[in-house]
Amino acid sequence: MPVRDVNARRRGQRIGSRVKVRLATVRDLDVLVHQRRGMWTDMGEKTSAELDDADSVYRPWARSRLKAGTVVAWLAETNQKDIVAGAIVWLRPTVPRPGFKHQTQPFVLSMYTEPEWRGRGLAPLLAAEAVNWARKNGYKEILLHASQMGKRVYLRQGFSRTWEMRLQL
Repeated sequence: MPVRDVNARRRGQRIGSRVKVRLATVRDLDVLVHQRRGMWTDMGEKTSAELDDADSVYRPWARSRLKAGTVVAWLAETNQKDIVAGAIVWLRPTVPRPGFKHQTQPFVLSMYTEPEWRGRGLAPLLAAEAVNWARKNGYKEILLHASQMGKRVYLRQGFSRTWEMRLQL
């Protein structure tokens, strides 16, 4: 995959740093766990103890799926090698249905940008990377659950709202 150079911006002003988007590997697991925890923290839904428990389950889940190729992740990295944003696509198993040749469904999760790097276009860039990857690999759709913070990013990318129902048990 070619590395993409992007001018990082803050509120319309150029800054000196350059950011490259690259594929994540198993060696990036600590960053991916950090980003997922940061996402949950920013949504304000979980306690530290719940996040600790989630980290201990998520780490082996992500490791095994990265190795198996059922998780694809991208990281935005500065020239100084600081990881400032990331996104994951999980190829979750799905029931076969007419018109869809795959038995997996690309699902975006753990989209995260470090607070000091927000508002510079990294989330739309990573979302576009995920969409382009899914399109190139022959998928007909890509799904996600948007937080309040991310909803606008996805709507601008062409995602549409769907009807989903939930029953808390």
